[in-house]
Amino acid sequence: MALCRFSVGICIYFLLPFIKKLMRTSIKFFVLVASILLVFSGCKKYEDGPVFSLLTKKARLTGEWSLDSYSVNEADQTSIFLLLAGNNFKLKIAKDDKYSIVGNLAEEGTWKLTEDKNDIVFRPKNYGDPEKIYRILRLKNKELWFKQTQSTGNVVEYHFKQ
Repeated sequence: MALCRFSVGICIYFLLPFIKKLMRTSIKFFVLVASILLVFSGCKKYEDGPVFSLLTKKARLTGEWSLDSYSVNEADQTSIFLLLAGNNFKLKIAKDDKYSIVGNLAEEGTWKLTEDKNDIVFRPKNYGDPEKIYRILRLKNKELWFKQTQSTGNVVEYHFKQ
């Protein structure tokens, strides 16, 4: 019994400095992470976007998107839009900078983010069609919101889900 206590005592004696150092390091790491999160908590890229994401903007954009809502000047026009575009309306954004729209308003082309990554630019394959620029409002793994102010002054907003 005495030998057992002696062995435990020796183990604690030799491990105690290591345990203390580990605890100090853990506390420093925790304080560092908490400070970084606090500093960046107010630095959102998009109005309604996430504060922090491990995925790149391009990775979050790519995929097949279904229309969740469509509004003009904050008035819901989703049912009218789907009547024109088709209930099978989808926006497909590929990693290779290509996109396609499925439905009655079928279209193909290329896309890119602007340099500040606040806007997405769609360039239709038909060179007569003008490019379309949309301001990204929300960009999450399964949500994409963007808006466009048209030449008429109307503000059109699209909400997509994957």
